Amino acid sequence: MYPCHPHQVIGDVQFEELIENGFLILPAYIRGEELAMLQAAQRRVLKTWDDIKDNPPEKRSAFVPYPPPDVTMAGLYRHPELIKLGRRYLKSEAIYFRVGYMLARYPGFVSTDTGHIDNGNNSLLPMSETAREYGQIGFWIHLEEVTADQAPLRLGCNRDGRDISKATPFVCPPGSIAVFGNYTWHASSTFHGSEGQRFTWGFGLGRADHPFEGLIHYTAIGQNPIFKEVVIGCTAEERTLFRFPLPNHPYYTRQTLAALETQYPGWNALGEYRPVD
Repeated sequence: MYPCHPHQVIGDVQFEELIENGFLILPAYIRGEELAMLQAAQRRVLKTWDDIKDNPPEKRSAFVPYPPPDVTMAGLYRHPELIKLGRRYLKSEAIYFRVGYMLARYPGFVSTDTGHIDNGNNSLLPMSETAREYGQIGFWIHLEEVTADQAPLRLGCNRDGRDISKATPFVCPPGSIAVFGNYTWHASSTFHGSEGQRFTWGFGLGRADHPFEGLIHYTAIGQNPIFKEVVIGCTAEERTLFRFPLPNHPYYTRQTLAALETQYPGWNALGEYRPVD
């Protein structure tokens, strides 16, 4: 589903940069027709400044929780290189999506953020200073260009501690991804420009054996029509990222596979599931 182009391979040098700095920038990671498709889907969910400038939101910001009302956005970016990076970072092959949200910033948005980590709003446990796998790894995707005056995310480097004045602004070309842990110090910034908008599409990955983590859980939305479309469009392996058991799990009987086909029509279109009874 996601062909891997040479520029998308994430090697040892980039991984070490992620570990050393606490974040990794992947500029123009998504390109071409794929980028154009995702940009169009994003604009079906988020309004541009031209769309809303005559009646802007009070805080000049828009938040769309998971699942957004477009199956492309709700499907998250299931690129195999990002999944592989997540597994390596988390030191486990068994990982789950920690779903995030979509976000828009507009002219007039003011930030008073002096820096924070995300652990406080998506884990029951305080930060571990020695084991990164007790955190999560996040992917902050900008499908459109972000300029210095469009409220770029500021990413702090591990060596600088909590000094946000030394942070790197995530200014980037279209299709760029910032990868960072939820222990990484970062901050929002003010939108100083008078035109345009800054759109964000984000999600995270966490270990499957860490039930104490997660920002927005999706076990409550199995009947959501958008989420159903996402599930139907996934392979069996991709579904494990959304917490579905792998094929040959004892749950999969003739009765349950029939029920899954009713809930998610086309569930077994690839013939990946067999009843155990």
